[in-house]
Amino acid sequence: MARSHHRHKKHHPHYRQPTASSKVKRKGGAWVFIIFFAAFGLGIGYFAAGLIAAIIGAVVGGVIGFLIGHNLDRMATRK
Repeated sequence: MARSHHRHKKHHPHYRQPTASSKVKRKGGAWVFIIFFAAFGLGIGYFAAGLIAAIIGAVVGGVIGFLIGHNLDRMATRK
């Protein structure tokens, strides 16, 4: 008498794709904050005192954005 193919389970190895987040370095987190804070500093400097203050505000805002974005990226990679 023939045996049913359902009674014998075939074990096939399951393929799991490696997680992309562990091997690929994330980029762009700091750039978002740099652009946002530079634009914010540019606007505040322009409306407060004029063109020279707008340029200084954009530079200071970019530096602050870099520091915040860099720290957030570093905290995200620790976990």
